[in-house]
Amino acid sequence: MLKFQTYKFMNLSNLMLRDSRKKLSRLLCITALSACSVFAYAQQQPVHLTGNNLPLKSVFKQLEKQTELSIDYKSQDIDDSRIIKQMPKASTIQQAMEQLLNGTDCIAIFSNGHIIIKKKDTQEKNKPTKKVKGTILDAAGIPVIGANIMVKGTAQGTITDLNGQFSLDVPAGTTLQISYIGMANQEVKVGNQTNLSITMKEDSKMLDELVVVGFGTQKKVNLTGAVTVVAGDDLTKRPVLNAENMLQGQVPGLSVIQKSGQPGSDNTSFRIRGQGTYSDAGSDPLVLVNGVPGSLSSLDPSIIESVSVLKDASSASIYGSRAANGVILVTTKKGADGKKFSATYSGNFSVYSPTKMLDMVTNSAEYMELYNIAKTNSQLGGLYDETEIGKYRNSNGSLEFPSFDWVDYMFNPAFVQNHNLSLCGSSEKTDYNITLNLADQPGTMRGFNYNKYNFSLNLNSQLTKWLQVGTYISANYSEREEPRNGIVDAFLCTLAQVPTAMPWLPDDGSGIKKYTLAAYPEIESGNKNMLAMIDYDIMARHKTYDMNGQIFFNLTPFKGFTWHTKMAGRLSDDKLHDWSGEKVPLYNYHSKEFSRNMDLGGGFIPGLQVEDDQNLYLNFYTYMEYVFQLKEDHNFKLMLGYNQEKNERNVIWAKRRDYQFVLPELDAGSNENMENSGYKEEWAIRSGFFRLNYDYKGKYMVEVNTRLDGTSRIASESRWGWFPSFSLGYRLTEEDFIKNLNWNWLSNLKIRGSWGQLGNQNIGLYPYQAIVDLTDSYPFDNATLTQGVAQKKYINRDLKWETTTITDVGLEISLFNRLNLTVDWYKKQTTDILRTAQLSNFVGLEAPYVNDGEMQNTGIEIAVNWNDYVKSGAMEGLQYNLGFYIDRYRNELTHFGTDEIKSFSILREGIPYNSYYMLEAIGIFADQAEIDAAPKQFSDNTRPGDIRYRDVDNNGIIDYNDRVVMGGRFPKFEYSFNAGLSWKGFDLSLMFQGVEGKYTYVGASAGVVPFASYCGIPKDYLDGMWTEDNPENAINPRLYYDMGGTRNTRASSYYLRNASYLRLKNLMLGYTFPSEWTKKFAVNRLKVFFSGDNLLTFTPYKGLDPENDRDGSFLAYPQNRILSLGVNVEF
Repeated sequence: MLKFQTYKFMNLSNLMLRDSRKKLSRLLCITALSACSVFAYAQQQPVHLTGNNLPLKSVFKQLEKQTELSIDYKSQDIDDSRIIKQMPKASTIQQAMEQLLNGTDCIAIFSNGHIIIKKKDTQEKNKPTKKVKGTILDAAGIPVIGANIMVKGTAQGTITDLNGQFSLDVPAGTTLQISYIGMANQEVKVGNQTNLSITMKEDSKMLDELVVVGFGTQKKVNLTGAVTVVAGDDLTKRPVLNAENMLQGQVPGLSVIQKSGQPGSDNTSFRIRGQGTYSDAGSDPLVLVNGVPGSLSSLDPSIIESVSVLKDASSASIYGSRAANGVILVTTKKGADGKKFSATYSGNFSVYSPTKMLDMVTNSAEYMELYNIAKTNSQLGGLYDETEIGKYRNSNGSLEFPSFDWVDYMFNPAFVQNHNLSLCGSSEKTDYNITLNLADQPGTMRGFNYNKYNFSLNLNSQLTKWLQVGTYISANYSEREEPRNGIVDAFLCTLAQVPTAMPWLPDDGSGIKKYTLAAYPEIESGNKNMLAMIDYDIMARHKTYDMNGQIFFNLTPFKGFTWHTKMAGRLSDDKLHDWSGEKVPLYNYHSKEFSRNMDLGGGFIPGLQVEDDQNLYLNFYTYMEYVFQLKEDHNFKLMLGYNQEKNERNVIWAKRRDYQFVLPELDAGSNENMENSGYKEEWAIRSGFFRLNYDYKGKYMVEVNTRLDGTSRIASESRWGWFPSFSLGYRLTEEDFIKNLNWNWLSNLKIRGSWGQLGNQNIGLYPYQAIVDLTDSYPFDNATLTQGVAQKKYINRDLKWETTTITDVGLEISLFNRLNLTVDWYKKQTTDILRTAQLSNFVGLEAPYVNDGEMQNTGIEIAVNWNDYVKSGAMEGLQYNLGFYIDRYRNELTHFGTDEIKSFSILREGIPYNSYYMLEAIGIFADQAEIDAAPKQFSDNTRPGDIRYRDVDNNGIIDYNDRVVMGGRFPKFEYSFNAGLSWKGFDLSLMFQGVEGKYTYVGASAGVVPFASYCGIPKDYLDGMWTEDNPENAINPRLYYDMGGTRNTRASSYYLRNASYLRLKNLMLGYTFPSEWTKKFAVNRLKVFFSGDNLLTFTPYKGLDPENDRDGSFLAYPQNRILSLGVNVEF
């Protein structure tokens, strides 16, 4: 019940934790005046009671463990075997004791580290009383419902009614204690008053929430860097298996791009505040799991406690050379304090289906007629005979002359299941969390499947008051299968199949399934029959093992000082088994005769290929922390540490061919023409780091970070890099001149700024070393050929770190403790970019790496959140929250060198990196008169119905000099908004996520234009296609078999598609059954829920999903629309 109540009031379990430190300072001030500081602190220590139906003695033990206070009593005074059916809703030890002793004749006295329970004396019981009435209001003057009113030092109290009013008989000289979740506790002396009006202030101490940062935690109120935290419970609302995708739409400044919906291969990428570099070092952020580099995709999402995204240099520079692109910190769940044991099962069953799918021409007669038109327009032979077309037109559904929809057959809804079992608990000194996960995801496209199994153990033990040890172990095993040439080939082959034939011949009574080559092999080019490949098991199978082990020690020899040490290792192993050794016979659909064995494409010789890619990563770090205070107002935190990492990768590969029978093992193939290869690579990094935090009265804050990194990737002369950062914070709401204004509505106002530098060393392994490669054989002795070696690439020992400098200015405002606004402006500049030098090919060797290039991203992030609840009326008690963020940035290549022009993009200083660069299509030629009046297009024989290009330089000739830079490489902005509510066991949440101004170049590829790569005809192409009957309003060229050659396939804005979208990313509706019902069946909590993913999409993008960001290509595994039903059960 405590857990539900906490969630119900604005997720205020964190508020209780955040209250403790600032509440302590307030009580110290009060008690300094009354010389009772020790008493006050002891009474206000925070507690968090868990479990129900426990004997009072066990509850006392929980309190002792959490507060280090000793609870003393005589057995004759109180029955400690009394069962506490429901834990008190208390945030402090004083509240807990008052509620536990309510209804008894005992009181609790706090004294010198002890809580003494004794019976009330007769004088106390018989003290005269008087009736006191009052009203409790919040800062806005709204009655506070359910506020706790307690007589200080007793267990006597009441709560406010629907009008915020209370009535209580109290002894003379009483002090009332008023508390309410989310508001600051108050004490009011009654004196001679009988009617009180009390205004409660919003609890600004919610900002004391602990946030996970690099090597430790910090109070949110003291953060001077740009950090966004996402709770694990918010992530798991989405019914997806990959935790990477769960971050989409959750963090301003974090772009999460899921390029595919393929099971086990989402190809998800992260970008924090834009693309940081164009070097091989890449722009991927550093992902840490419990402080050690790991993978989100292999993690069981249910074990995630929180995710912190470090976006600026101040927060990320403690990781130095690994953090140039930002850091994502994942913290996993630990055992539950105070719970001896609990078991939780969560599971869901889901239906996956493609969000969008191509609509192709599947009527065979229509297809054949369009095919003939296209061939004729392209002046090509090989047409369908009109007689054959008539047979299909009049087939009436005959299997002999079908109209088969290959796309519909290959793509189907998939039934996915995900199961989690968690066992957690604690003893007096140890807590643990054991989690098992199983996921089974068949693909929506035939031939694709994925299974994942996870195990994790999180164990922590407080061996002594000064020594804590713990371990985190996770293991992931997954199996993924796909057609051996991958998704693009599988999709392409599906689209290339003509509707005139089914995948197999009609049943001839033999019981043998015979697969089809084509209905008319002489004119239908087609491609591989994917159904035949799948049934003959021409598949690639990946088995992946990912094991992570960590062990840590925390020493606290004296107050304020802690020495942290962690040793970790991660072993990952990806095994590939690629089988294509069996011959696949194909038949003529009409003659039923054998045609040939399937051609696997590209001159490929069937066989077996195996690969083992093993990676071992080792990490050791140790750091000391010292927290101290000078003159009560000056707070310091020092950290000094050391880190060492090493990585070793081993890859072996082998292949054999000419299998005489189906036995997919290496030694079953022929020894002739067998191949094998392998390699080993290593790198290491050694680091020292330092951090200083200072704040004055929680008002002025300073943080200094620095890290010294040395890497094996750079020559010894310059391999050490120093990465400093500085940040400042100023909380105006802590100033007296603000407090004196009595602006109770202003909960927090903070300005912060940071500057720092980060490095990037992820470029090759030995770019500074002269590496020799095997070359041709030479007769060095004029008799025997000997393998030669040679250096093929220039080297550069002067390479140094690629450096990213980030400046950030932020503003945080909290109003009424309900509305939170965060604004960040940043400038992120990368210099000394590691790239290959721009040299002429005449130098003979490959160009070396050099530090030459600069890139800049400038942006702004705005996030707004509102949390509130209904205080009265029919919907009393309903909690709700609303959130919105928007982020935009502008990328610029500030220094590059000579322009480099690619097929449809350009690298040029002063514009965004890799900007689109192509001809501007301005329409379709309607007739010959338009062609004659227009500038000459290249040397083309332009025809009506061809694409018309703009003459940019106005010289009367269209050529490649008319190419222009076009926008859309990076989005104008990304945004997200969410809403949630809970009421009487029901909870509802939804999230929209969108991208605006993003364009994708699709090219004249399969699925975009007819007959590309021998594929079929998209129906949306026919809509608006130029014809002699529709020459004026055409938006697509006339129907060609070859698109009219280069006339209509050149890179132009015709193929640049608007991929902006707004999507209902997730909708979840759940119901938690009342505990008084479920406990009859020994169930502490039971929740059922529905969750949907990608339910609605608004986009101008045609064809497939706009999230499939495959620049220069169109086909990709479709994204999934998910409908899921699930249950959470806690025992």
